[in-house]
Order: sequence, then C-alpha cells, then structure tokens
Amino acid sequence: MSFSERISLINFHSSLPPESIITIPDSTWPESNAQTSPATQENHSHQTLNEKRRPTHANLMATVSRRLHRRKALYDRLHLINNHMCILGFIGIFLMIIENEIIFQSLCDMFISWCLRLFISITSCILVSFVFYYHYLDLQLYSIDNSFDHWRIGLKKSRVFLIFVEAFICFIHPIPGYYPAPQEATCANSMVVPNPLAKSYLTMNVALGLPMFARVYLLCRFIRFHSSLTRNVSAQSLGGLNQVSFDLLCLIRIYLTRWPVRCLLGFCIALFLIGSWSLRACNYNTSYEHLSLFDAMWLFIVTFTTVGYGDLIPMTYCGRSIAAITALIGVLSTALLISVLADRLQLTRSEKYVHNYVSGIDLAKERKIQAANVIKFTIKLWYLKRKRQSKGSSEYIKIERRLFRSMHHNQQLKQKQSKLVDSCLGFPEIMTLQRDVNRRTIETNRMLELLKDQVDQTEEKLTYLDHSIKHVQNTLDRLLEKLSK
Repeated sequence: MSFSERISLINFHSSLPPESIITIPDSTWPESNAQTSPATQENHSHQTLNEKRRPTHANLMATVSRRLHRRKALYDRLHLINNHMCILGFIGIFLMIIENEIIFQSLCDMFISWCLRLFISITSCILVSFVFYYHYLDLQLYSIDNSFDHWRIGLKKSRVFLIFVEAFICFIHPIPGYYPAPQEATCANSMVVPNPLAKSYLTMNVALGLPMFARVYLLCRFIRFHSSLTRNVSAQSLGGLNQVSFDLLCLIRIYLTRWPVRCLLGFCIALFLIGSWSLRACNYNTSYEHLSLFDAMWLFIVTFTTVGYGDLIPMTYCGRSIAAITALIGVLSTALLISVLADRLQLTRSEKYVHNYVSGIDLAKERKIQAANVIKFTIKLWYLKRKRQSKGSSEYIKIERRLFRSMHHNQQLKQKQSKLVDSCLGFPEIMTLQRDVNRRTIETNRMLELLKDQVDQTEEKLTYLDHSIKHVQNTLDRLLEKLSK
C-alpha cells in the first residue's frame, strides 16, 4: 500500500463515528497479527462469518423476488396469449359456419368461399403457433413453481401427447379449394345429387368443419384465467396450504354451486346452437337438401328431451352420431336440472323455522281440541250409562265411535309433533349442538382443574394445620412435664 493510500485511509477512519469498526485485511500490516489476543481473533472470525452470511441471505431474497417477478410476468403473458387464442378460435368457427351456409344455399360465388377458407387457414396456422408458444410459457411457469433448473425437466410424454392433440384440434379446418362430392356440381342449376343418398354421404367441408367446434375448450381456459379465484392471491395461498388446486373442474363445481341456474342455462344454449347447426349440416330432407335451421332446431329439441316424435329423423351416420350424443347429454342435463330444482325448492333455514313454529302451534291447538272432545264424549258415555241406555243403541254407538276417533286423531297429532321436531334438526343444528357441547366440556374441564387445585391447596393447609396442632401438643406436653417437676 502506498503512502497516499494510507493517508486517505486514516482520514476516512477519522471521519467515521466512534462506534464504527474498520476491518483491515491481514495483508496490510502483518506485524500486528502477532500482537492480537485470542479473543480479538475470535471476534474477528465471528465478524467475517456474519459478513459472509449477510450476502448469502441478501442473494437468496433477491433470487426469490426475481422468481416471483418472473412468475407474474409469465402468468400475464399466458393470460394475453390465451385471449388471442380464444378470439382466433371463435373467428375460425364463425367463418366456417358462414362458408358452409354459402354452400348450403347453393350460391355460385366460389371466390368468396375460397377467400373465407384461406382466411380460416391463416387463422388456424396462427392459432397453432400460439398453442406451442402457450405451452412453452406454461412449462416455464411450471418449472418456476417446482424450482426446476430448466423447463424441459417438466416435459413428459403425456404432456407432449396433449400438446400435439391440442395442436391437431386447432389445425383441422376446411382447406382452400373446392372438392365436389361424387356426381355434384357447383351451382344450383346444375346440381345432381346421388339417388338414393348413401348413409355415409358427407361433404368434405362438413367433415373438416364440424371438428372445429372442439375449439370451444378455449372458452373454458378463458374462464379459468378470468376467474376471481385464480387472480386472488389470498385464495391461491389458502389453496396451496390446503393442497387445493383451482383447476377447471374445481371452478366448474364452484360455479355450479354458486350460480347453478346461470351455468346450466348457458350450457344448454351453447349446446342448442352447436347441435342444431351440426344436425343441419349432417342431415338431409326428402329432396336431398340440407335441413332448414328451424327444422334442425326442432330435431335437436325432440332429441335432447328424448321425446323423439319421428317426424324428422337423421338420415346419415353423421346425423345419427350427433343425435346420439345429443340424447346422452340431454339425459345428463335433465338429471342436473332436477338436482338444481330440488335444491332451489328447499326451504331456507329461516323459512323452515317459521314454518315449523307455525305448524307446531296449529298441531298444539288441534291436540287441545281433540283432548276436549275425548273428555266431552267420555262424559256423554258416562251419562248414557247412568241412564242405563243399552250399548247397542245407535246414540251410544255414535258417541263411542266419535270418542275412539278423537283418541286416534290425538295420537296421530302427537306423532306429527315429534316428526316436526325431528325435521328441525339439520346439519347446521347438529354442528351448533356439537360446538356447544365442546364449549361446555372445555369449561367443565377448566372448572375441574380449578377444583383440583383448590382441593390440593386445602390438603396442604390441612397438613400444615395438623403439623401445627402436633407442635402445640408437644409444647403443652413439655410444659406439663416441667410443671409436674
């Protein structure tokens, strides 16, 4: 170290407050190390260890903060990518429906149809690229959540398979060009349909267009990202502590519990629109033309409700498959609707308490009336016996019948009252009763502990009193001995 550096170090040391400590490296003045005591060396080692620990803790906190910031940025980017995917998916579905409707109406404007297919192809390719990019970001987020060094660690075979299945679902679409079916021309004036129409008959546009409705799964992911439960930090923290993952199935159950009517109505409307158009695209009437939209809606309704009037029937395998799926979903939706209605028709706790209270009052009044009738008819029978009227007379039998009827009715009312009391006891009441019993048990145990402490103190006092009495007795005995001497 040069002379000027030493002078600057001394000036810096003089400018510090008195309690400040300057640690000088061992290589500065080697001769001073020999004069230091063991205690000074031990303090120096502790200071060095603390100085090493502080940067480690600071680096750890900086790493955690950086990971959290990166996780939030990845989640926001996933949110944005999913919104773009949902928009592109539904744009492709709407354009596919418009393009097929142009063909169903036998319009000879093939340029518009070709342009629509080209635009669908462009949006599908962009959507597929978004799918791979979305899963790339999702893997990075998964690696951050599980503290992986690289995102490829979480890439499993099942995940790769699901990624390619999703990419295939988003890629399938009517390709540009025109591919007429056998014996079919392009215009309405020269259209020749096969006669009779085969059950396996299906145009290329419909065959490639119907699978595009599978893109509706993007709406479920959209709902998941926009749900308040997934955006709420406290809910996510509580879910993580209790090992509850707010995935799609969990959100569906929560929404069905919170808004069952809205969820069921929205599901039925979406299924009605998709199923009706699918039946229109796959099914044909007697003149081998596509069904009208209203006829397809009617066929969907009678199939969904499992009524099946038979005025309209699916004539192709595609239509029969859609009708079978519609019927199965209709059965499941009917069961769900019944459960929702049964839950909605139940009385609330307040309504149940009021109803049971009023019913209990009415039953008590009716029991008093029947008890009075029993007493009245008993007195009448006693009076007839005093008059020595025969038991076979019509008046005696009539009064006796009324007496037994009143007694039987009184027993029925008593049973209804007991059932009414039992119906008031539900799960909340049982929980409240259990809570009260636990609270009273705790209070009883605390009082027993206090009583035990008091008994122990009383025993100690009695023992002390016994020793005192013995001491006094011994003292008196010694005094008596002295006096006797």
